[in-house]
Amino acid sequence: MRGKGLLIGAVVNDKFKGRAREFLVASMEQGLMSLVAGADVVRFTPSLVISEEEIREGMARFEKAVASLV
Repeated sequence: MRGKGLLIGAVVNDKFKGRAREFLVASMEQGLMSLVAGADVVRFTPSLVISEEEIREGMARFEKAVASLV
């Protein structure tokens, strides 16, 4: 993980190196917006007024997206 504040980059592990875009597509299928920051980093850029409940919901959706790829 890297970043500052709510701007977070999650580096994929070696098994998924170069496949960050696949996580972006899987996230979109779960109704979650994310970005890629290079071939190996999934970036999260939530609103500055996001609630904890919305963060939990977003991470649950991302977990489903990851599960669909792994």
